[in-house]
Amino acid sequence: MSKITMYLALILFLFIGGINLHAADLSTAEFRQLYDSLLAGKTLSTQAEIEGVVVKSEWRYGQAIDLAEGDFDIPVERVITKTRNGELVQKKTLNILDRINNLGNSAFVYEESRMLTVENAGSEPQTTRDTEFLGQFITSKNDKGGFDVYNFGLIPSVVVEEGENKIAASNISYSCYPENNKTKCVLTIRDYKLGDYNPLQGFTLGEPVGTDYVIVAEEEVAQ
Repeated sequence: MSKITMYLALILFLFIGGINLHAADLSTAEFRQLYDSLLAGKTLSTQAEIEGVVVKSEWRYGQAIDLAEGDFDIPVERVITKTRNGELVQKKTLNILDRINNLGNSAFVYEESRMLTVENAGSEPQTTRDTEFLGQFITSKNDKGGFDVYNFGLIPSVVVEEGENKIAASNISYSCYPENNKTKCVLTIRDYKLGDYNPLQGFTLGEPVGTDYVIVAEEEVAQ
């Protein structure tokens, strides 16, 4: 299972002791202000070519939807389009809802998927409407005038060592900030070996495994 698939199919968290909540110094009002200025109504994208197939990844951010007591929802479309020689190979569109509320005077994100549409070349689009929990995330300010979002706890994954599958854990960081009059976001996934497990504390972290998985997306600007 790929890291992105694991992220989309997230169900289980491996909580660890000593999570630094002091780093999450971004209130819901502050996060709303940064979201509105950096992402609301914008599309961020990145593109790569893999064995002759052009893969374009897009994040389409909607306007925030006001709820009670400063809470709000963010609708997001995650679109991955694959083409070969300009012809469609496959297009996947995942509708995501980020629910933003207050936790300990910090903005806390509860993320869930709502609908997945898959369109393959020569076939009718297939749509699945299921609400699925994707993760819980904490927000904080960064030193680039934007914000960081990172998972609350560790996400289970698997690494191969000496031909044997072993359980590991992943950390996700999503960092957004302004750069050259555009918004830039960097998604980083890092795997760790797991150490000992202590009841009511969780696993201790070992050393990182392999290399970071990094996606850099920039705001699309109309020409």
